[in-house]
Amino acid sequence: MIELFRIAVRNVLKRKKRAALTMLGVFIGITAVVALISLGQGLQQTINEQFEKVGADKIIIQAKEAGFTGQFAAGKMTEREAELTAKVQGVKNTAGYLFRSTTLQYNKIQRAVYISSIPDKPKEADLIWQFLTAEIEDGRKISHNDKLKANIGYDLAHKKTFQKNIQIGDKIKAGNYTLEVVGSFLRTGDPTFDTGIVVPEDTVRLIVGDNTSFSMVVAQAAPTFDPETVAERIKKEIRSDRHQKERKEDFTVQTSTQLIESFNSVFLIIQVVFVGIAAISLVVGGVGIMNTMYTSVLERTREIGVMKAIGARNKDILTLFIIESGLLGLAGGIIGVLLGTGLSTAVSFGANSAFGPNTINAAYPPALIIGALLFSLITGTLSGVLPARRASKLKPVEALRDE
Repeated sequence: MIELFRIAVRNVLKRKKRAALTMLGVFIGITAVVALISLGQGLQQTINEQFEKVGADKIIIQAKEAGFTGQFAAGKMTEREAELTAKVQGVKNTAGYLFRSTTLQYNKIQRAVYISSIPDKPKEADLIWQFLTAEIEDGRKISHNDKLKANIGYDLAHKKTFQKNIQIGDKIKAGNYTLEVVGSFLRTGDPTFDTGIVVPEDTVRLIVGDNTSFSMVVAQAAPTFDPETVAERIKKEIRSDRHQKERKEDFTVQTSTQLIESFNSVFLIIQVVFVGIAAISLVVGGVGIMNTMYTSVLERTREIGVMKAIGARNKDILTLFIIESGLLGLAGGIIGVLLGTGLSTAVSFGANSAFGPNTINAAYPPALIIGALLFSLITGTLSGVLPARRASKLKPVEALRDE
């Protein structure tokens, strides 16, 4: 077997250009698979970490969205839903949260930004701060009794969004109202937050002209209660108040854990689709290996005849050609893994430079690397089976005569 392996390596190296072209489809496919999965898992890990910061005891109540426009349907959240939620057994704290788009003016330049609200009551404000998981870099957080004050996202303080950075104490104009900047946040990696502002709830309502609705209601389950059980109670209470049938609600109630699970399920489907597309190139690569091995059989008819004449068995010839095709697949896999990790590292570096550290940290679990190499080896090996069988069935006399 060792001698057959040496011969196979020598045969592959003898035709370097052909081997490189043969491996092209394999390493393109492996590159795409490794890059997509490593980036996907890195992004998934980052988002899961953000949800973990929010806490497993949080429950989100919001209206179902109407299509891809992002506009909320008729089942929008109001103070009524917040009050109903607060009365449910197992709910420790409840707060409404507003998240809207508005125009922001500074340095005589206007930009569209997102504006988030902080409730006026201290207990509710504390819950929303937990939900936002944002930390102050400079200045202070707005307090429950602030009026016309604002905290700004990292990009507004550092990236000259308005041709110069906004400083603590500067005046900015949101809608028709002038606000004083009292603090700026550390980078979160969320572009909508890093380029947005956080303002007291009363001020947000003045700016956006909405006196009744919330984007969502955030609830916190008491320590001794199961958040999913509490979430079901909340759903039942609001459904009853709205006279709606089960599974016909115009709102959703999810725990942070359920949100993670929903996200992971969607993300898994997306990854499978992308990997499936990338796998097409592996199939093409496999066909390329098969074609090359058939050509090799035709070119090496005399060599096969000589080997059989001096005692090589059909099994030896079969093994030799399968090893050669497997080597082509494995070599393509190794190149693909190296290129894939390099590509995902570069994308990760670019994303972290543009949007902040830890935006995407490409993940390279051993199962991914080993799986990619095994898959490329198997692809190459299977692609060589038919040509190897043809080579093994050549009769010595016929092989030498044909040559």
